This record gives sequence, structure tokens and C-alpha cells, in this order.
Amino acid sequence: MKITERECNQLAFQHQDTPWVPSPSTGQDTCIPTVIEEGARGYGVTTDWFGVKYLYREDQPGPMPVESEPKITDIENWRDVVTFPDLDKYDWEGWAAKDTAGWDRVNKLSNVILINGCFESLHMFCGFEEALVNIMMDEEASSDFMGAIADYKIGLIERIAKYYKPDMIQFHDDYSNNDNLFMPVDKWQRIIKPHLKRVIDAVHGLGMIYQHHSCGKIHDLIPELVELGVDALNPVQIQNNPLEVKQQFGDKLTVCGGFDNQGVLDNAYATTQQIRDSINETLNTLAPGGKWMALCGFVDKFADRKQIWLDCLDEYNRPLMEKAGVPWERHIAKDVNVYNLADNAERQQNG
Repeated sequence: MKITERECNQLAFQHQDTPWVPSPSTGQDTCIPTVIEEGARGYGVTTDWFGVKYLYREDQPGPMPVESEPKITDIENWRDVVTFPDLDKYDWEGWAAKDTAGWDRVNKLSNVILINGCFESLHMFCGFEEALVNIMMDEEASSDFMGAIADYKIGLIERIAKYYKPDMIQFHDDYSNNDNLFMPVDKWQRIIKPHLKRVIDAVHGLGMIYQHHSCGKIHDLIPELVELGVDALNPVQIQNNPLEVKQQFGDKLTVCGGFDNQGVLDNAYATTQQIRDSINETLNTLAPGGKWMALCGFVDKFADRKQIWLDCLDEYNRPLMEKAGVPWERHIAKDVNVYNLADNAERQQNG
């Protein structure tokens, strides 16, 4: 029996070898649920269902909260100003049907993305600098807020499981910049870890894969994430030594990513050959033995490089798919950005 792209993806997330290199680009259907009115609601200044204001410029890769008008000005009194939406008032069934209408559940893995995890929500609500001050000065109130966010996210996850029925939840919460964690590991353990565990357990309890997204150098937190039962981690940027992570934790954790975006792929001066060479080097380094998902993306202004990536992946996979008796095809890049919250908001407004 011939294996499908979906099954190849499943093997990777089960921490096994794969007959060819699986990738979200070729084997997954993904969305951020349109029904969720969290984050920017269009370009310009908009307000989400929490009352958080965002500035989203068309010439920027993503929105930012308006820090001059924070929702939370005193972390000890956050409950006085934060109201959670009544999730049952929204048309989950209708939007799930629209968001997933084009999904191929037979041949592809399905994935739903949730932005703004526990820590990200804190700095969306009060500003980044103030969030770090709150964590250092008031662990109790910061943890209380994150616990409430975890409860809210679990409510989303329960409805996503019921109406979207995905194979996987991709949960976003960044804990580091390019070089260092935003907080000491012991702070993370006390303030974030217990709440993140409940989120992960909820995902697993509903029969879904849990993939965690966290940019930057999070190397020192990877053992903690493995302990919590994270199934997969992305984007595992090169400063984390992706091959070392795979070798050490591959039997429990699927590495998703590992490409050199900052040095090459998103470098305005990189040539086509340099981009190809960098992609091929990563494929040759991380693909052997499986337990890896070839997640490769580019900033919006370099969207034309998506086809270079797909051509490299297809060329690498061609002999492997032929050996597996699976028809090979050339994939064509699509100009789609699943993270564009302005598009999401426009779809919702237009019904």
C-alpha cells in the first residue's frame, strides 16, 4: 500500500524515520481560525475582542500592540480591566466549515495555529518592557494572569477540536530573542511551565499533536519542553544547533525547521545560488534518519523565494518518492500568508 503525504507527516511527528522529507509546504493544510477575534483586526489601528489595540502596517511583516495605550497598567489589578469573551456566542461551526473547506484530510495533515500564548499575551496586554518588569517584580500576579490565559486557550482548543477537527495544534509563545531567554529558566519554570503543561495536556487529551512555536535561542528550555510532552518544536533556529537537538531529543521531540533564515534565506543580498546551497545543506544535514519536519519560510518581501525552496525540496525528494513507489510532482508556490490577520479579519467582516 502506497504511503501518503499525510502518513509521511505522521511518521515524523511520531519521531520515526520517513520515506521522504515531509514538509508543511507539501503535506499540511493550516489556518488561524477566522472566528477568533484576537490580535489585529485589519490594517491601521484596530481593537480585538479583549480591547487590545494593534497597529498593523502593510509594509511590515506583522502587527504590534499600541504600547502607549496598554490594556493592563497595573498587573495586580489585571482582573479589573480584562474581560474574556463568551466563546459560545460565536459561530464556530460556520467558520470552521469555511476555513477548512479546501482541506484534503485524506492526503494531508491538518493544523490549526493559535497565536499569543501565555507570555506573548502578557506583553500584548501591557507592553513588552512592562511585561518583563512584571515577571521580575510580581511573579504571583503575572502567573495568575497567565493561568487565566491558559484557561481561555484551553477553551479555544476544545472548540477547535470539536468543529475544526485538526490533527495538530500549533501553539505560539516566544521566550527568547536571538541570543538569550527573556527570563531566567527558574522564572519560566515557576510562572509559565505549570500553565503550559495544562495547555499541552488539553491538546493531547483531545487526541491532537502539540507543536510549539518559539523563536530565538531557546536551547536551555528544550529539555523543559520535552519534559512537558511537546511533540514538535519550531522553528529551531540555527543558534539552537538543530542537529544536536535532533540527536539528543529526536526520540521524543520532532524538530521542525533548522534553516538559516537570518544568515541567508531572508538576506536581501543573498543570490539564488546561495539560497539553494543553504537549503540543500540543511536538507542533507537534518533529513537522514527522519524525526524532522522541513519547515522553511521567508519574510513577506521575499515571497518569490518560496519557489526556490519548493524546487530544492522536490529535487531532494524525487528519488526517495520514486523508491517508495509514490508518484512525484513538482509543487508550485502559492502567494498565501496564513499569518495575515488583516486577511482573516476581512474574511470575517465579509461573511
